[in-house]
Amino acid sequence: MYECPNCGGNLKFEISSQKLYCAFCDTRLEPASVTKEADTLENDSFEVNVFLCPQCGGEMISGDNDATAFCSYCGAANILSTRLSREKRPKYIIPFSKTKEDCKKAYAQKLRKAIFAPKALKDSNFIDSFRGIYMPYWLYHFTQKGPVAFKGKRTKTKGNYLYTDHYKLTADLDAESQGLSHDASAAFYDSISQELAPFDTRNLKPFTPSYLSGFYADVPDLAADSYLADATDTVNQNTAKQIKHHTELKSYDVSLPNGNKSLNTALNTKCESMDSAMYPVWFLSWQNQGRVAYAAVNGQTGKVAMDIPIDSKKYLIGSLLLAVPIFLILNLFLTLRPSVLMILCAVLSMTATEIWRYELDSIHMRETHANDKGIKLSKKQQKSDKAPKKQKNSSVTPLSLRLIFLWLLCLFTALFLSNIASRLIWPAAIAGTAYICISGLKMKGPSQDTKGGLSPAAVLASVGAATLTGLIRPVSDLWYYGCVLLMLASVILCITDIIRNFNRLATYRLPQFDKKGGEDNA
Repeated sequence: MYECPNCGGNLKFEISSQKLYCAFCDTRLEPASVTKEADTLENDSFEVNVFLCPQCGGEMISGDNDATAFCSYCGAANILSTRLSREKRPKYIIPFSKTKEDCKKAYAQKLRKAIFAPKALKDSNFIDSFRGIYMPYWLYHFTQKGPVAFKGKRTKTKGNYLYTDHYKLTADLDAESQGLSHDASAAFYDSISQELAPFDTRNLKPFTPSYLSGFYADVPDLAADSYLADATDTVNQNTAKQIKHHTELKSYDVSLPNGNKSLNTALNTKCESMDSAMYPVWFLSWQNQGRVAYAAVNGQTGKVAMDIPIDSKKYLIGSLLLAVPIFLILNLFLTLRPSVLMILCAVLSMTATEIWRYELDSIHMRETHANDKGIKLSKKQQKSDKAPKKQKNSSVTPLSLRLIFLWLLCLFTALFLSNIASRLIWPAAIAGTAYICISGLKMKGPSQDTKGGLSPAAVLASVGAATLTGLIRPVSDLWYYGCVLLMLASVILCITDIIRNFNRLATYRLPQFDKKGGEDNA
């Protein structure tokens, strides 16, 4: 702890004044002016308390020695063990500028729109558990200086001829890029850090340990060059865009080399430095049924990143209350033949199954960390040599285009085709449903504990019954309405699985860190 020089009380960093504050004697001091003797022993390290979660093995550091009894990573209510350690000193820090009250307001404002969110997420005691954590980032500084050469062309028309003039353009480039940053913690999911971005690096301060007083911090476990290629590509693309839109070059169709390596050479891109920094994040975790959901608020801008699970009971009751008036209104103004109604229900069944399959695809990408470079580069992944290869999304066509195609096919069939030709829709319907169900069940295998299996089978059976009815075309309408009821029941069952899988996407597995203390079965 940092002691007040006037009364010996504990100094805490006060966000509103951006100074260290003593609540006992009302003293305020500049953070840079307050140090401990242990902090000055070595310029590249500082002394902190390390808090270790006995359940998941997650570690946090702080200048204080009073950790609250819960883990920010796994949400477990544990008494965290502590030890004294020396950690590598980062070069920069962005102090918290949003208070905990600001954070709670931003969280509540976003949650206000989530009418189906679990009640626990809106509990005031739970919201009060937000914890201020400084997350580690790598800060990249690039320069692009020197002569550059690239191709350009101009096209003009004379009479019936089209003339194209080709040019070799040269210029002197003098560009500099500072503040490009990537998170340096494998425990900090890339999806969350990207949603919280950007941080305004103009507010960077030289790091001093006293900024941590009253807060916690994570330490970097990814090498400085982990995101160097990504940062270089971003700089090159930004510079190429600026060149193409430069005033002197607007009249040319500028052509720059393709590929990051070629562009890197052409623009004389050089990484001058890779510095460590700490950025402020308000962090909240909620554990439920072996899963954990996170809410994070940018401690500088107040931007919120959170995945909100759905309360199944709230959703089904709300849907039922909404469906009744919609049914009555449609019944007053719209009359459908039983055969057309059956086609609409078949398309609805296919749509629900496609959403279910699409979610399984997304879960598979999440569970294999295909899009999280930080986890793939973490020490645990490297040691076990089980870093997953980049998974190819099995979706041949985006979900929205598939749904539009299905609805257009339904409308075209129902309104424009003859009775004989309309029978062709049913073999296509059963084939499409079977393809979606089978491909979804294949995705279910790699995704552990994924809900589903009964609902696609029910959809396939109900669409199969509708297919037989559509091909035989019985005289009695009862056959059609019976198939409609079967398909609607299978859709409700499928929606239930969709909600479960959505909640899986909105939560994460309980983390297990490659550190002493983590329990394999936590």
